[in-house]
Amino acid sequence: MEHSSISISIKDVELGYSPNNPLLPKFSADAHLGELIALVGRNGIGKSTLLRSVVGLQTPLSGEILVEGKRSTSLVRKQRAKALSYVPAEPVRVANLYIRDFVAVGRFPHLSWSRALSPTDWEMVDYALKLVGIEHLAHRDITTVSDGERQRAMIAFALAQDTRIIILDEPTAFLDLPNKFEMVRLLSHLAHTKGKTIIYSTHDLQGAIHEADTIWMMLCSGFAAGAPEDLALSNSFQHLLADTQVVFDGELGLFRNRREPGKSVALEGQGSVRLWTARMLERIGFSTDNSELARFKVTCIAENSIHYWLLTENQNLVFKTSSLGELAKKMRAI
Repeated sequence: MEHSSISISIKDVELGYSPNNPLLPKFSADAHLGELIALVGRNGIGKSTLLRSVVGLQTPLSGEILVEGKRSTSLVRKQRAKALSYVPAEPVRVANLYIRDFVAVGRFPHLSWSRALSPTDWEMVDYALKLVGIEHLAHRDITTVSDGERQRAMIAFALAQDTRIIILDEPTAFLDLPNKFEMVRLLSHLAHTKGKTIIYSTHDLQGAIHEADTIWMMLCSGFAAGAPEDLALSNSFQHLLADTQVVFDGELGLFRNRREPGKSVALEGQGSVRLWTARMLERIGFSTDNSELARFKVTCIAENSIHYWLLTENQNLVFKTSSLGELAKKMRAI
């Protein structure tokens, strides 16, 4: 990317609440227009502190953060509101306020001296509600909807504010699985089609790998940044998962619980049937191999969209089933 596309520049920043106890070593990073950035890290590492520092609500221990070339802490309220929008992790709870009216507050930095919303402003409000899928809740009291719907209202507020930079602290925390994926896809779409810089913190590493252009990884040992694929190839995710029972499978791009290899079973089959059979066997404590000398062997068979499995012991058939769940019960008894 060209240098002129840099919207946020973090230079030799040290974060924390005490100069004698910084959260992590000094680091630098740039964010660009048209880029979706996922901020990841363990609890307490300082993700929210970094986002608040970018927004200008907190001052770094050292270094500087530039927002469109200006120190974030030097921006006055109106300058900040026109440059960036911020969605904190805590949903807003204000009684007797319609969701549409709440989202409309996001337009105030752009209003003239009359402070009245124009028809164009209301169009942007309604468009933001539609983008996040809550236009049907426009006239609901914001305290009467679910946490997930309230979080969507806050994101709509940021979209109505129409800034070049959007900062979100765990925007998918209250959403169910389909809506998590849908929301991150929306953020990606906005970054790429509207040329916005969007930075969001998340614990959903799987979603970040699939949608983010760049991942910022905060570690006790330092700061790592790069495309998800580059971080996977450099084993950076292993540093994030150190001292846990979670591992990153670099071949499949999946996070899973660490399991010690157990009994060995030969596995024969192809495609997705074999893949899910192997995952089931791993889940219940078996390691798979291709040895014909293995005592037990599982054969996956797919015929005309019908799946079934054969379990043999020393080449003698001992069990046949059309359910992986039933096969798991049988294997556990071995």
